[in-house]
Formats: sequence, C-alpha cells, structure tokens
Amino acid sequence: MLFEVLTVLLMITTALFIHEMGHAIATISQNKKAKAEIFLGSSSKEKKLKLNLGRITCYLTIALSGFCQPSNREELPPNTFKQRLIFLVGGPIASLFGFAALYFASHFLSGATGTIIINLAGANFFICATSLIPFTYPPFLGGGPSDGLQILNLIKENRKQSKAVS
Repeated sequence: MLFEVLTVLLMITTALFIHEMGHAIATISQNKKAKAEIFLGSSSKEKKLKLNLGRITCYLTIALSGFCQPSNREELPPNTFKQRLIFLVGGPIASLFGFAALYFASHFLSGATGTIIINLAGANFFICATSLIPFTYPPFLGGGPSDGLQILNLIKENRKQSKAVS
C-alpha cells in the first residue's frame, strides 16, 4: 500500500512539473534574456533537488502544488497583456499536450507500466481542467489563484483599461 501511495504522489508531482514547465517555456520563449524558476511545493530552495535546464531552474520535491516565476523580472521590460496571457495558458496547454502524449503512449504499454502511464495521463488532464476553473486554491494547495482566475482577472483588467482609453 505504501508503494501505491508513493506512486500516486509521484504521478501528481510529475503532472505538476509538466504543467509548470509550460509556464516556464512560455516565459523564456518571449524574451531572450528571460529566466524562469519552477518550485514544486513551497518557495523554499532548501532540501530540494535543483535541476538546471538552460534558462529554467527547477526546485523539485514530492508535492501537491507548484508555481513558476521569472527569476530575473527586474531585468526585463514590463509584460504586455499578450505576454501575460501566454504565460498563464502555457501551463494548461502543456498539461493538455502531456495528457495527449501519455494517453497515446499508454496504448503501446501493458501491465503495470501501461496502468501508471494512463493514470499519469489522467492526472495531466485533471490538472489542465481544474487549473482553468476560476477559483482560489485552498491553503494546503498553496492558497493562490488558479490560472483560470488569473486569466479572467487579466481579461477584466484589459477591458477596463481599453474602456478608459476610448
């Protein structure tokens, strides 16, 4: 039973990592100087596996929540509406691609491996869908706004600014 619990936690952590990589890739693809940091769990860098992937630095641990942020924001120009929107949808898009790739791969694997891969695909789909729902996560999951809530607020803010200009 302990092995099964650990397997589920690793699947959730892997799905979160895929999601946060989507945000990180969106960050670095919009500016040649941009760097991104991914945190799984808390924002602490201590007692975590540090992984450098080019301009993306990851601080990894087994976790139920995660986030991505630019690590050199002060060196970059302010983000435009489009850049902020691309950053916010990057995670759900990566989760959706992760789901599709893993679901496809699961058809070629049988036994325990196939079961783990199809469940990991399901975890990616779940994270994609739930992250797009506008709500605030409970404190044990970080307590921050979902991607969907941030997208909704960004669109509202952009409309308000557009009306003020016209």
